[in-house]
Order: sequence, then C-alpha cells, then structure tokens
Amino acid sequence: MRKTGKSKALLATGTMMAALLGGVITASPANAAAPVFASGPAAAAAIHPCGETTIRTRSALTLIIVPRIRGSISTCYARQGMSGDYVYALQVNILVCYAGTPAATYIKNSGGADGVYGAGTRDAFKWIQKNVWGLTGSNVDGVYGPYARDHMLFALWWHTNTVPTTTNGRCSRYDV
Repeated sequence: MRKTGKSKALLATGTMMAALLGGVITASPANAAAPVFASGPAAAAAIHPCGETTIRTRSALTLIIVPRIRGSISTCYARQGMSGDYVYALQVNILVCYAGTPAATYIKNSGGADGVYGAGTRDAFKWIQKNVWGLTGSNVDGVYGPYARDHMLFALWWHTNTVPTTTNGRCSRYDV
C-alpha cells in the first residue's frame, strides 16, 4: 500500500502524541482479550504500575488518598505481588468503606492493612468487582486499575496541612 503525504503526517502525529502521553499504539482485533491488569470494562490498554499515592482534597478538613504512578498520573494498576503505601491506602479504603462485607474480612484475615497486595487483597477486590460493581467473567480479576479508581469508595481522612491524620469513617468517590 502506498502512503500519501497526508497519511504519513497523520501517522507521525499519532506516534508523537502516543510517545508524549506515555502510551503505545497497537492494533488488535475487537475480540482480543484485555490485559490481565485491565481491571474492568473500558480500562486503558497502556497503563503502568502504581508507585505512590496522591492526595485529593474533598473539603477544608477532609481528603482522600489515591494510588498513582510516580508523578501526577492516577491511571495505574496494582495487583497481587505488589507492595507499598498505595496498597496500604487501598486496604484501608476497603476496611473503612466496605466494612462488614466479605471484602473487609478478606483484608482482616490476611494480615490487615499491611501494604502487601496478597491473596486477601486480591480476593477483596474480586468480591467488590463482582458484588458491588456487578462485573462478570474476566473483568473480575482482583486488580485495582482505572475502572476501580473511578468506581470504588475512598476513605475520607481528616488532615492538618494536607497531612492525613485519621479517617473519619466516611467515604467518597474519586471524581466527586
């Protein structure tokens, strides 16, 4: 197939934008399986592992703590075998916002909020994906990703100069 000057320019522009945004350009059939770390429908195909947390202010006195990639991007994934403050924050979110559910019990029975994304945290996310968000099939993967970020409840924290002190027992969504 012969490429025209216009199609070459479009391809170059698309490649440059993907590089700037940290993404990749891929072509796949519509029925191709989603990557194992996709975490639910409409997940981005090119997301990266979480590495730290970010704070989103909710009011003058409260905030939420959300996993993110190093920098300021909160579109990331966390799965079994990973560990860090971002996993601890996810575990606390489940213990506070899903208290009294099997999800919280999975966290408690596997060592509590310890910052390790083990089988208990995976099973907690699977329970939430299936029983709270109504996902089915391969979308119930036990992985925190963009879909989870947009749908889960995050614990509200009291803070002093944006330093979290204690949770107040209430919860908020990411986008509110």
